Amino acid sequence: MKRATFIRILTGIKLVSNNVSVVENFNNKALITIRVPEVVGESPKQIRSFQKLISHCSYYNIRPDGDELTLTLEFQWE
Repeated sequence: MKRATFIRILTGIKLVSNNVSVVENFNNKALITIRVPEVVGESPKQIRSFQKLISHCSYYNIRPDGDELTLTLEFQWE
């Protein structure tokens, strides 16, 4: 993935949640941690967007953390 694509994805994520942590440029990788109360796909477009986000990741993990979900996403670029 190109870095520009990653920046576009990150901008979209930040529109959804303010609880976003990013570690970037770690051996051409970026690690994103998102804390959200829930992941809801209310429309087919939202479901496709989430599936597309997961397909761009080289690694992902979704786990409960108290009253929230913690999503950990890793991206690699060229």
